[in-house]
Amino acid sequence: MGNFGMASHETSETSPAAASLWKGTDYGWWLAADTFTSMASSVVSFVIPIIVLAVSGSAALASSVDAMEIAVLCVLGLAGGVIQDRCDRKKLMLVENAAEVVMYVLAAAVLVASDTLHDSALLWLLVPILILDAVRGGLLGNTSNAMLRGIVPDEQLPKAMSLNDGRDAVVNMVGGPIGGVLMSISRAVPFLAGACCGLISLLATSHITRYWHRAACPKPDGSDARADEARDEPNTDDETQAESGEANKPRPTWRDAFGGLRWLLGDAFQRRLTIAAALITGTSNAFLTITTLEVSEGGRQTVSAGFVSAAVSCGMLVGAVIASTTVEYIRGGVLVVLSFVLLAVGFVGAALCPSVIGRAVFLVLSVLFLPAGNAVLGGLGNVLVAKDKLGRVGAGNMLTQYGSYGLCVLLAGIGMQCIGYATTCWILAAAIAVAAAYALSMRALITIPTPGHWAEHVQRWNISRYE
Repeated sequence: MGNFGMASHETSETSPAAASLWKGTDYGWWLAADTFTSMASSVVSFVIPIIVLAVSGSAALASSVDAMEIAVLCVLGLAGGVIQDRCDRKKLMLVENAAEVVMYVLAAAVLVASDTLHDSALLWLLVPILILDAVRGGLLGNTSNAMLRGIVPDEQLPKAMSLNDGRDAVVNMVGGPIGGVLMSISRAVPFLAGACCGLISLLATSHITRYWHRAACPKPDGSDARADEARDEPNTDDETQAESGEANKPRPTWRDAFGGLRWLLGDAFQRRLTIAAALITGTSNAFLTITTLEVSEGGRQTVSAGFVSAAVSCGMLVGAVIASTTVEYIRGGVLVVLSFVLLAVGFVGAALCPSVIGRAVFLVLSVLFLPAGNAVLGGLGNVLVAKDKLGRVGAGNMLTQYGSYGLCVLLAGIGMQCIGYATTCWILAAAIAVAAAYALSMRALITIPTPGHWAEHVQRWNISRYE
């Protein structure tokens, strides 16, 4: 991933950020591993509802399968958060990559044999594999996100997150079209491609050596294993000393599974932001899902449906470029306001526009400042949480946002079948506008300063930390 047009001949006085992010850490290996995992997920998640729709002819059933996977993610996510905070996150990523390869190969094998199977038999074999893959995602899927703060310095989190948003935009931009093209060859090919991506991710993960992880038990000779592990962390000497306490904290138990969720819903700032984010995540993704189903015309126009998704990703890519040049210099509250306002305006416009091209234009507009808003809120949220608790907070976010997503997709699929695509889109767009207004009524949110002044902002507004 590049530096979004920044000069490559920076002097030593202007390049500490770049050096600390790329040369002083294993962020490059982490980004490669996470990118190929995201690519596999993008390709496969695009084709699954289209395959189910083509086999069953039911939009409600297609959205129900997606909702079932989300339900499994939510149920197991809290347990996954404890696992991610208890165990070495690199090892968990390796297990996740290996499981991903196995699941996609099994799904491909079932689809290769689909010519000899009845449609209903195909669904009975494919759906359990998808559910098992959702189990993998629920227990281990957030490990990579939880690991990021232990790889890059805190002051570089907004920069890293804006780069990640740019990466996600590229992946989503090409994932849909690639999924459509591969599916036009064979329904099994997208899953085989996903398995190949999983293998590459497995290899990249194995090269990560400098990352935060818990101290091992004392060695038989009485020395502290922390001394050996300190050199694996991407921190300065002062930071290493400050973080040694986190690394040696007691491991969480299963009774702590709801700790992250309690913190998200206990603090007024986090609670309001969590509710708004969950509603926007669910309704916006449901909008995009039923739009993809509508454009695909019952699974017959998969390539066209892929390029609708690519249009949104193009807007995210432009937004990531904007974020990389603004997040460090423009007040975070301004960027957050722009992201919420454009989301509301863009989705309302897309719902009212009758043409596919017009919808795509409004959807591109809606996400132009979303990466900047994500970088601000994601960076601020991460520095409020101790490294040994990031898994449980991520699990709490997964429960609220994926739960909302699954419910909204299910209801949107039913609505599309019962009251029509257009009416369902109007309802979803109205919900997005209400959620944006709810979030922006919070002064602590719209007055967020630049990253260098976050500590004072947190103290001024009494925003709680989870330490």
